[in-house]
Amino acid sequence: MKTIQKNLTTVTTATLLTLTSSIGVSAWGPERPTYTNEEPAKSATFNSITNNAAVGDERDFVRIEEKSSGRAYSSNIEIEAGKQYEVFIYYHNDASATFNSEKYNFAGVARDVRLSSNFPDSLAAGETGQVVGTISSSTTTPAKVWDEANITAKEAVTLHYVEGSAIISNSQASNGSVLPTSLFSDTGTFLSIDYTGENAATLAGLIPGCDEYSGVVTYTIQTKAVEGLVPNPEDPTPEDPTPEEQLPDEIVKTGPLEITLAILIILGIGGGFFYLWKTRKTLKTVEDVVSGKDVGENSKNS
Repeated sequence: MKTIQKNLTTVTTATLLTLTSSIGVSAWGPERPTYTNEEPAKSATFNSITNNAAVGDERDFVRIEEKSSGRAYSSNIEIEAGKQYEVFIYYHNDASATFNSEKYNFAGVARDVRLSSNFPDSLAAGETGQVVGTISSSTTTPAKVWDEANITAKEAVTLHYVEGSAIISNSQASNGSVLPTSLFSDTGTFLSIDYTGENAATLAGLIPGCDEYSGVVTYTIQTKAVEGLVPNPEDPTPEDPTPEEQLPDEIVKTGPLEITLAILIILGIGGGFFYLWKTRKTLKTVEDVVSGKDVGENSKNS
């Protein structure tokens, strides 16, 4: 069988060869018979070869990586706000080309082939979600295969599809075509070898067996930070708490005994002032006498 490196025109050989296989941790399904490049399937079946020269185990067919990072696509990554991530979905009808002919009743041809994909709308900090890809057909066994890539948010983010970024890459007439947003519906969108030619309607959803008809769908996810509440500068904060009104531990009681005591204290103070005034007056008189200022009294005694 030819290898996919010779067929994909927009996905480079170097990029494909650096794809990392994470089949041990990726949630693919269902359980199904597997094949090899040397012993392909004898009827239409998708992504079941375990030694594909470009991608390794085809059951791990959904991968993701930060766009233009230069790193290999992976089944598990951490995502951040304000970045773009490219989803990679590989498809391959593993039937030998021999069984595409009328002699074998076109057993190798997959018909009504659709691809659907989905990803979370948002993730909280530390939360892990899945980017899912599902390939279905009315003539394959099994009728549906799926795989997931795990994305863990470093911070709270929302995730958004970049319009027009879903592109199919292969060596057929459909190469470079932009897929509609029905890709993200439950039914998905047709995978095809030709979308625009005169036989496009007939070929819609038709994928013959052999790797010359394999391909890749990529699309871009934009992440955005989750907007939080902005505190009002005038509002108290833990660093600048509003002082609490201090109340006395015990309110002073004012019963009859307390009132009587207060009156006695007031009278005592008043009496003290009166005594002080009387004493000062007496001292003044004595001083006048001693100093001879009481003239009238002296004259009388002469």
